[in-house]
Amino acid sequence: MFGRKKSAGTGGEGGKFIAEFLGYQSDTDRMKDAARSSQRNIAILKPQIPIGVGPIAGWFGGNAAMPQGTVWPEEGGQKLLFVGQIDLSALPRDLWGGVGPRFGWLGIFLSEKHPLKPSILHFDGPLVEVKAPIPNDADWTRIFDFKEPATFALPKWPLIVETRSGNELHDSDAPRATESPEQGTLVDPAYHPFDRQTVSLLCTALEDAVTRLARDIVRFPAMKKLRPADAAWFEGKRAEVLDTFVRFFEIEGRMRSEGKVDPASIASFIGELADLNAYRKEYTRTDGDGNAELILEETKLLDWQPKGSDLKLWWLLYEAGLTNHAIKAYTSTPTDLPTPLRDRVEAKWRSETHDGLAAMGHAPLGHIYTPHGPESPNEVLLEIHTSKIAGFIWGDCYSLVLLIDREALRCGDFSNVTVDITN
Repeated sequence: MFGRKKSAGTGGEGGKFIAEFLGYQSDTDRMKDAARSSQRNIAILKPQIPIGVGPIAGWFGGNAAMPQGTVWPEEGGQKLLFVGQIDLSALPRDLWGGVGPRFGWLGIFLSEKHPLKPSILHFDGPLVEVKAPIPNDADWTRIFDFKEPATFALPKWPLIVETRSGNELHDSDAPRATESPEQGTLVDPAYHPFDRQTVSLLCTALEDAVTRLARDIVRFPAMKKLRPADAAWFEGKRAEVLDTFVRFFEIEGRMRSEGKVDPASIASFIGELADLNAYRKEYTRTDGDGNAELILEETKLLDWQPKGSDLKLWWLLYEAGLTNHAIKAYTSTPTDLPTPLRDRVEAKWRSETHDGLAAMGHAPLGHIYTPHGPESPNEVLLEIHTSKIAGFIWGDCYSLVLLIDREALRCGDFSNVTVDITN
């Protein structure tokens, strides 16, 4: 007869594999704990907000600035993409335990596709601006709604340096960067469109919402079995919603045809839009008799909507697009942003970047197996976080970590920097 399959148990090859794995995991945990508890000073690279005020320590995105005649780094005949550059003289003197150069600049370049291959250039002397190559269609660039590979470039964010103790990053009681949920409405000037592109963005988002309202007020009762009270509600709202449809497109046509985007005229148009009637519908389920169970409420087109509302979608699309366009304007010509919008996004971005866009000389916030920290031979040269405002996205929204051998760093040799991505 057939015998039982022999279990790997804790002996033989299976036991050896398990023992080695557990030992490796234990060593990794000890290494991470030591690195995270280190009180050595680290550098947090934050975006300069307000932009253009005071000295900077480098930048992410935009164009590079290198000595005349510097060859742009390539990999396999393909030009690498420019990530950013950092002024080494602006870093804490005791960063990385005091090793590494404190003069000149580090230029960070990266391949477009995975596996990611970095090139780190250390240069000094007079610099000239060198335009970054396009198209920029890299796997690790976040796709803004205005991203066109033929012209797209990452926004240029000036950086400032904040010195912290490394263990502060891993203090469970320390404040964390947050993305605050948007609670505003279009009536607030801090959410008004500010140029032709954002006016068009608003009109398109609202056009979809108004068209869907008018379509559903006619079609939904014909498609579903409704209770008498619900059917009467739809019938009673029909004329009102169809009037909103007509009036919206009259207002939208005037908004699109305006020659100049003027804050006063925008506010006037929004006042008209705010007067338009709408409704909120939530279709929860079909009951045992085949009736659609509904939650129906009257509302205004621009009123704040709860999370589950169908009418919330236009706002989410518009607000996200407005923020993307605000980033583009803010990092090129910040005065293009009206004061209420600029004040709002500056406060939002400061909150979101409490722990910076990047850090140096620390233990990564996420998990990597590569040895790092004072008790290992490696230093974290740079960790760059996934960031909406900078346009970086690493893996599933983690961090890119560049590591360097400490002795190579001591000698200023950046030729063998390795890449890891946290999880």
